Amino acid sequence: MRTPRRTLGLALALSLGLQSLGAGAAVAPPLDSGCAGGTLVDPAFRDAAVLMMRRLVVRAPGQVSDGAIRRTLSPAHIDASGRAWHHIAAYEANLGLIGALRIDPTLRNEAGRWLRWQIRHLPVDGQDRGVLHDRWISADGREMTVCPPDIEPRHCRQIDATDSTIASMFLLAQAYLRHGGDAALLRDPAVEQAFRRAATTLAQLQQPDGLSHAKRDHPASYLMDAVEVAAGWRALAELQQSVWRQPAVAALSRERELRTRQGIEQVLWQPAARRWRTSADAGPVDASRWYPDVMAQAWPLLWSPPEDTRTRAQAQDAWTGVATRWTDWPRRNVDPAGFWWPAAAVAAHCSGNTRAAETWLARARQAWLQPANPFPWPFQVSDLLWLLWLAEPGPPQAPLPEPIPARSP
Repeated sequence: MRTPRRTLGLALALSLGLQSLGAGAAVAPPLDSGCAGGTLVDPAFRDAAVLMMRRLVVRAPGQVSDGAIRRTLSPAHIDASGRAWHHIAAYEANLGLIGALRIDPTLRNEAGRWLRWQIRHLPVDGQDRGVLHDRWISADGREMTVCPPDIEPRHCRQIDATDSTIASMFLLAQAYLRHGGDAALLRDPAVEQAFRRAATTLAQLQQPDGLSHAKRDHPASYLMDAVEVAAGWRALAELQQSVWRQPAVAALSRERELRTRQGIEQVLWQPAARRWRTSADAGPVDASRWYPDVMAQAWPLLWSPPEDTRTRAQAQDAWTGVATRWTDWPRRNVDPAGFWWPAAAVAAHCSGNTRAAETWLARARQAWLQPANPFPWPFQVSDLLWLLWLAEPGPPQAPLPEPIPARSP
C-alpha cells in the first residue's frame, strides 16, 4: 500500500543455484494470520532476500544513521550539490524485518537496533507523539533530516499513515520477542514509555465506529490500514501481558482490537456485492482499478487472525472475485505505478491458486536476482514480508557474507 521512489544502483554479487521446494506442506506465517506460509520460494532466492535485508541496514558506527533501515539500496534523492540521500520509512522497514525474522532469527540483533533507532527519534509530545515520520539520511550517514535540500515539499515531514505505522512497530516488537529477542530491551523504561505514547496516539485516532483515521490531518478510515491496526492492537496486548505484566491494559488493547474488527465488518463489508469498501467513505468497489480497489480485497485475507474464519472466507471470496478480471497480474506489473505487489502472490497462494503465485515468483526471481543489479526498483524493503511468507525457514545454502560497514551506506 506504500509507494517507494527511484532506481536501485548498487551491485550485489551472489552465486546462486536453484533448488525448488515445490508446493509442500503449509508452514507457519510470519503474522498471526489464517493465511498459511508457503514453500514456493527456493532456498537460493530466500537466502538472497535475507542478505538483501541485511544490506539495507545502515552500518555507520558513531553516526546518526547507524542502525536505520533503508527503503532500497539506491538513493531516493540527489540534491543540487550532487549529494545522495536515502529514504527511511518505518512502516516499510518494520514489515520487511517481520518477514525476514521468521527465516533468519539472528536478525533479531538488527531488529533490536532498529527498534531503538525508531524510539530515539520519536516525538515525545504534540499530536504526533510516538510516531516516526519518514527520515532522510545522507549517503555518508552523517546527516539526517525530514526534508533534504532541493526535494519537493510534499516529501518533507511525510508519513504514509500514522495508524498503520504505529501498528507496524507493535508487530515488529512482537516478532522480535517471538524470535528470541531480549525482553529486557522492551522493558527499558524509555522503550516502554515510547510504546505507551504510541498507543495513546493510536487510540486517539480510533473513531466511534471502531475504525481509525489514517492521520489527524487526514480523517479517512481505510480498509488496508484497519486490518493492520487490528493486528497491531493484538500484538501490543501480547507485549503488555507478557513483557510489561499489565493485564488490565492488555485487556483494553484487546477491546480496541475487537472494536476495530467490528468496524471492519459493519462499516466496510458490503454483503450484497460481497466486496470490501476501500474506505469508510468510498463507493462501490471498482474491479477495474488494481490499487486500491483490487488489492484492498486481499488485506483482510492476509491480516485476519486464524480464529476469524468468517472474515477469511469473505476475503477469499472477494479477492478471487476481483482477481479473475486480472488474469495477467502474475506475468507483469499491472499497477500503473509499476509496483510489484508481492502480497498478491500470497493472496493467490491462500486462495488455492498456486499456479498464479508460482508464475509471479518466477518472474520476480528473474528480475530481482540480476547479479549486477539485484532487487532493483521498484523493489522495496516491505516486499520481503510477502516474498518470505512463501519461503520455508531453513539453513542457508551457503554461509551468507557479513555486510561490511562502509562510509557510504
